[in-house]
Amino acid sequence: MKAIEEIIADRILELVHYILSKFIKPDVTIDTVAQLDEKAIEKMKQEYGIEGIILDVDDTLRKEMRKIPRCNQEWIEKLKGRIKIIILSNGIDKEIEKYFQEKGIDYIGFAHKPLKKNFLKACKEMNLNPDKVLVVGNSLFDDIYGGKKNKMKTVLVKKVEDNER
Repeated sequence: MKAIEEIIADRILELVHYILSKFIKPDVTIDTVAQLDEKAIEKMKQEYGIEGIILDVDDTLRKEMRKIPRCNQEWIEKLKGRIKIIILSNGIDKEIEKYFQEKGIDYIGFAHKPLKKNFLKACKEMNLNPDKVLVVGNSLFDDIYGGKKNKMKTVLVKKVEDNER
């Protein structure tokens, strides 16, 4: 059972999220990253000229600092050959960083999102202009607002798919 402090903190976060949702609007909202499949990526490439993705990790690809579930690992593998991908995370997790290095995907941790600096660094590492990049994450403030400030298209992910297939 949650302590009263945790319940209060959860309610405050819900309120902040609600208020932010009135001002910060993603280009697309999806339930899980799996909805951003090959067909959806191809459509975004055609409509917006998207060539790369800045992807968040925590509460986008995985829950509560656990390992990335197999279904999301498979999703990343499917996209890897179709579009450039870089990870931009406010957290630092050496195990996750090593995982992405082994997959050949660059990782920028302790990114200070929504500040512009590391969004632009991610674009530079992918050798893309910001208007060719899609930001995918769960936070209206860190991910969506950060992407919007840099003239990027944005996708808000509502929840993490964490069931093993």
